[in-house]
Amino acid sequence: MSRISLNITGDIFLGRRLELPAIERPYSLFDKDILQIFKSADLNIVNLESPLTNCSNANKIVKTGPHLKAKPEVIGALKAINVSVATLANNHIYDFGQKGLSDTLEACRVNNIRTVGAGISFSEASKIFYTNISNTRIAIVNIAENEWCNAGEDHGGANPLHIIANVKSIHEAKSNADIILLIIHGGHEFYSYPSPRMVELYRFYAEQGASIVICHHSHCISGYEIYNGVPIFYGLGNFLFDAEINFEQWFEGIFLSVDIDAENKISWTVHPYRQCGTNLMVELLHGKEKSEVENKITAINTIIGDPQKLREQFSYFIKSQKKPVLSMFSTSNFINNRYFRSAIRKAGMERFFLRKAQLRSILNYVRCEAHRDITLDVLYNYLTENEKNNS
Repeated sequence: MSRISLNITGDIFLGRRLELPAIERPYSLFDKDILQIFKSADLNIVNLESPLTNCSNANKIVKTGPHLKAKPEVIGALKAINVSVATLANNHIYDFGQKGLSDTLEACRVNNIRTVGAGISFSEASKIFYTNISNTRIAIVNIAENEWCNAGEDHGGANPLHIIANVKSIHEAKSNADIILLIIHGGHEFYSYPSPRMVELYRFYAEQGASIVICHHSHCISGYEIYNGVPIFYGLGNFLFDAEINFEQWFEGIFLSVDIDAENKISWTVHPYRQCGTNLMVELLHGKEKSEVENKITAINTIIGDPQKLREQFSYFIKSQKKPVLSMFSTSNFINNRYFRSAIRKAGMERFFLRKAQLRSILNYVRCEAHRDITLDVLYNYLTENEKNNS
């Protein structure tokens, strides 16, 4: 049996400034080195971070954060790099509801791009993807942390992170395939390290039978480790994702070339690149620039391998999030003027809008599983009912 080669990328969103070139000149979005690597692979996998749809804003779901979409015609950019599978379990795939997701699934189907990780029902969203290459059966289990776009009992969306259900899927895949790719959309945005919780959970998934674990969502590169022989990659960064943002790490990322040999042993190559900076394209890095990214990853790996340092790093991150988190529970958050709210935070006046009795109740309702079960449904139902009444 010959070696099998796979390429796996992070987030791709083909809206904003990328939409027109993706439609009119899709090959221009990738340099010749990228095109060659993807042309020669047996399987190319990307995370499609938005619906491909022309549906109207009336289809927007209730959520926090931006609603992303791109025209279905941008799928030519995926075809330019011979994408075989689009993973759809992410926090934007259901931004435009059933219609947006259905349009996306149809656009992929007619262009011979298979999908995993989302569907118009929960049962479809949770299906495992299987493919056979050179007598080796490969499975993909694709899940997303729980935000607004995940599938539920009465609607479609992304396949949610749910430990029991995910482990059952991994066990099922292990019974039916030789190689199991577990691809997770999760983590902390703009933070280059996994949380201690993520490390514990992803290692547990590896113990259950995943052959390789790959994560994206944070919009920046993280590190990786080998746990009991299983490689775990904690953050690939953006693959092709335009934004006006003063966060330099947004514009660099890595993708993986994974090789599977005759004994189903896995090896890999990490490819650093820049994307959507000066040029609207993905450009492979070489020489000094490549070494700088590799050294950065090595430094992150050292932290991941030391539980105490990882906890310390996460503690620093938590401190940096204090003001934005407290503002969500502050009465100042109900003031519609965002400049006024920003001025309150910058002036350190948030404490005057906080009620400790209220925060104690919130802590208990978030911390206790039984309370959280009720709280999530009550808040979601109230918000969606309000939205219907106001529409």
